Amino acid sequence: MSDAAPPDLPTQTVDRSRLTSGWPMLLAVAVWAVGLPLLPRLGGSTVTGTAAATLVGFAVITALIAGVVLLRMPGDPIAAPFVGLVATVATLLALAPLDHPADTNALAAFLLVAPWRYALTPLVVHFALEVGWAHRRQQWTGWVVGWYAVQLGMFLVVAIGLSMNEVPLVDAVDRTFRATIVEPVGALTAAICALLALTTPVRGRVLRRALLWTVAAVILGLAPLLLGDLIPVLAQPLDGAVTPARLALFALPLFGMIAILSLPFRDAMSRDLAAHRLAAALLEGDDLSGGLWRIAAELHTTFNTRGVTVRVVDPETVVAVGEVIPTAATSPIAPDVEGGEEQQTLVAPIGRSGNPLGEVRLEARFTGAFGPTEQQWLAAFLQPIAAVLRVRRRELGQARRSDAVARQLTDSVGSLALAAQQLPFPPADEGIALPPLVDAREVLAQLSDGVTGVARHGEGLATTASEARDSARGTSDSIARALDTLSAFNADLSRLARHSAEIAASNDTISGVAFRTNLVANNAALEATRAGAAGRTFGVLAEEVRRLADTTAATSAAIAEGTAALATEVAGVGFALEGTRHALAIAIREAEAGETAAQRLSDAAGELEDAVRSLRPAVAEASAVAARRSARDQHLTAAMERFMTERAGLSRALTVHRDAMDRLARALEQLGR
Repeated sequence: MSDAAPPDLPTQTVDRSRLTSGWPMLLAVAVWAVGLPLLPRLGGSTVTGTAAATLVGFAVITALIAGVVLLRMPGDPIAAPFVGLVATVATLLALAPLDHPADTNALAAFLLVAPWRYALTPLVVHFALEVGWAHRRQQWTGWVVGWYAVQLGMFLVVAIGLSMNEVPLVDAVDRTFRATIVEPVGALTAAICALLALTTPVRGRVLRRALLWTVAAVILGLAPLLLGDLIPVLAQPLDGAVTPARLALFALPLFGMIAILSLPFRDAMSRDLAAHRLAAALLEGDDLSGGLWRIAAELHTTFNTRGVTVRVVDPETVVAVGEVIPTAATSPIAPDVEGGEEQQTLVAPIGRSGNPLGEVRLEARFTGAFGPTEQQWLAAFLQPIAAVLRVRRRELGQARRSDAVARQLTDSVGSLALAAQQLPFPPADEGIALPPLVDAREVLAQLSDGVTGVARHGEGLATTASEARDSARGTSDSIARALDTLSAFNADLSRLARHSAEIAASNDTISGVAFRTNLVANNAALEATRAGAAGRTFGVLAEEVRRLADTTAATSAAIAEGTAALATEVAGVGFALEGTRHALAIAIREAEAGETAAQRLSDAAGELEDAVRSLRPAVAEASAVAARRSARDQHLTAAMERFMTERAGLSRALTVHRDAMDRLARALEQLGR
């Protein structure tokens, strides 16, 4: 029974994970579709066309950031809180005029915008914990769920207060408890969690870049919104509902995406590309040790380990890179992925745990280096390599069976040649009354044994040829499924390239908005200068707007650079996948050629069995003739003439048998070769 995984399972799992993680973004788009057309009726703040386009443009770019993360990390635990955070920020940007609605339609506007505002703080805390403390998820999951429940309770209380026109209750819960206590505590908690992970030697060494970007996202994205009441400049509207604090929310998804992409062992696309590249090299190469050494070197570089050991059971092969434990090559094969010595050693089987093909052992430089994320990454990395090793093991088994059949055929040919040498030559009748004394029964008994052995080996040869044909067909099917998987992967790359182009187009729009905002700020500064002392405050506001425009332009340039790098990376990945697909197509053709050779071997085995069956009656007849001749030798004097006649017949039969044996020996020698 094959231990290969069903080919449809990975794709179905990835699609389900993307749908599960991306539902907040779909909900946010639905809320936009309802809220944007109803802005004037719901009593939102008045905004001009430029300000509205700016807010919607930032919201669309934020949504595209969520799409990039879902494409690069489908099914990752960090995708769910990040996509929820992105959906929240995008909705707060798109529906910013409804954040302080008029009293007439306060409840309707509150039900559209408030759920996202109340979910913002716990989502930021959840995201920071996923980045810095994912290995302790069981310890903080209940605490985060409780925070979500508290925010939901406050939302329900405020909604009930608005419906009953209880203004003091709404002010106490929404404008006092939430705005001055809960949200500042949440932002401080998120920053402290990231800083604690950064100062921890074990976590900080691996997650330094990701944690720094997380701290920057919390400080630059969430802090201005919370400090709007303390710093009036941040809450001063630039154009209607457009305030610096509101625009600063864009830093949350932007820097959050950079933090996620900086996380190690989270990029499934790069992992699968490296694994398929090494698997293709292992399938095409003849040197098994060289292919395993390249795998060990890749893992040694990726994990920055002290040493890596790769073992394969059949054929028994051990390769090592770096400093390894001496007993690593002789210890039992691990049944499952496991970490030992305080997560300093990571051992993973190659193949399924019930029938492992070997194992990989990683030795870290410090304790706590291998957590659940590293274990899952290594297990997924070894899947295509295990499939190739299964093919190599089947090929080795077929070669061994073919060698055994060849040795058996060689032994049979030797036995037949010995029996043919012992057969007497047809005697010449020179007037001698008595033929030479020959015990034909012994010779024919050896001949019968040789024919029986040939028949037995011929039957085994037919079975072996059938197994070889079935194995070659299975190998061709496995490689074809791998080729289909690469085609689907190439389609994902094409979709990612289209998303990159959309991000670039949206980024050009933001650059234009930043340029126009800068012009507005310059005009405002000139007007403030003309106004003198009365316009000094307006001049400070114009300066802040100019700084925001410069920051937006710099961020747009960074997004353009990242988008270009992503497009280059996608192009390189597509080129590498095309090479892998070409190699797999060649392997399919070779497997089909092996199946054809196995069919020819099966046909030759059938012909051999037919020849042996036709030879058996002749051997039996020759044995009977020899028995009669032995009986007549006792009455030689009385039956000389009759014996001479039978001797001539025996001579003809021996000639026929010798010719048949010569033909059979030549056929077996050719089949053995």
